[in-house]
Amino acid sequence: MKIAALLLILAAIPASSADLASTVAAALGRSPLLAETRARKRQAEAAANEASMSRLPRLAARGSFMRSDDPLFAFGELLQERRVTQADFSPDKLNRPGYQTAVRGALELGVPLFTGFELTRARKLAALAAGEAEAGGGAAGQAIGLSAVDDYLKILKDLALLTELDARIQSSASEVESAERLKRQGLVLGSDHQAALAILSGLKAWRARAAAEKAAHEAGLSVLIGGNLQMPTGTLQDWQAPLEDDLSLVTTALASRPELRSAGLRKQAAGVRRQGAAQSVFPVVDAFAAVQTAADGLSSGAASRLVGLRASIPFGDPSYFGRLAQAQAAEEAAKSSQEGLEDMVRGEVLARAAGLRGLAASLPELAESLSRARQSLEQVRPLYREGRQSVMEVLRAEEAVARLTESRLEALRLLRSEWAALRAAQGRLDDDAISVLSKSLEDLR
Repeated sequence: MKIAALLLILAAIPASSADLASTVAAALGRSPLLAETRARKRQAEAAANEASMSRLPRLAARGSFMRSDDPLFAFGELLQERRVTQADFSPDKLNRPGYQTAVRGALELGVPLFTGFELTRARKLAALAAGEAEAGGGAAGQAIGLSAVDDYLKILKDLALLTELDARIQSSASEVESAERLKRQGLVLGSDHQAALAILSGLKAWRARAAAEKAAHEAGLSVLIGGNLQMPTGTLQDWQAPLEDDLSLVTTALASRPELRSAGLRKQAAGVRRQGAAQSVFPVVDAFAAVQTAADGLSSGAASRLVGLRASIPFGDPSYFGRLAQAQAAEEAAKSSQEGLEDMVRGEVLARAAGLRGLAASLPELAESLSRARQSLEQVRPLYREGRQSVMEVLRAEEAVARLTESRLEALRLLRSEWAALRAAQGRLDDDAISVLSKSLEDLR
């Protein structure tokens, strides 16, 4: 009894709800894809810092332990340790020195003086990679936000459709019940009654399918937000989508689309690599200073100092021209890829804008069709009660109202989804766009 009472209390508590803005924010806040792009940006920034730090002097220590009876090794070690005596020059000692132990250590300081601009290129490439990761995060955010908006609107449409289907099924069931009484009295044809039952069964099957679609959309949105889905709020109603002219839409898209920024950064990176291939014949110069010690075992030994410059200059590299041609082709490919992406963005923006205008033009006709269908239903009911229309015509009118309601709801959903997709195609599905969509769902009646 206590459990049953608790269940009744819980059923009486209204489900928690969430608006569109908070749902989109939740999806963006827990997205693993956005977390990946942030990590990649930090990775690129760390690479830039590594290249900057590589310009500084580097201190290294080395040590070794060796033991050998090789004559050259043994005499050389004596020289390193400054322990050569007259007896060490005897032929027998030179030929058979016995085992000699060498413990060596060195402390070396190196400073890169000129790296053929390699460190400069590394810093540029790391900065470009960080920018590309940031742009990739922007593109991912647009896609995730659009998915959240689309699922949210689908659920609102499903809720409204289920409400309408419930009303039509209840009304149709009442008409079929009255027709069954009249059939027993011989006032309604059996064929009309069977046809009405078939239409009622179709409405119920439709309702079951709509409920399953709602569950699927809720599951998809739950995965996006990474938790239990709160009931979406809002109403799909008439709305005038803000829409600029085609030229303004395309200009904004070319300036704001994150994918285009990524393509531009990739082209710049290809240019830096091409420049690196061209400069690969430059010398690499560094300065160094070292202190070296040599000892026999753990006894104190001698120390020596060494300073100098080192240079590496490639001459006659047969792979140079192939490497340069490869880098030039990569730069041309990056440029063509950017131009192709620009064409794709233009086409996508113009197509979505045209679709939006078509949807906006169809809404008044759909609203008028639904209004006439409702009027027809209200007119056919009294005619049926007077015996001048069959129950089958009444249920056909009920079904027509349901189908036109679904068409109008779908158009209202698509109007908002396509507008959101247009803003995403421009790279502008931001907080302002979400706010505009949220206001369009507010019931102002």
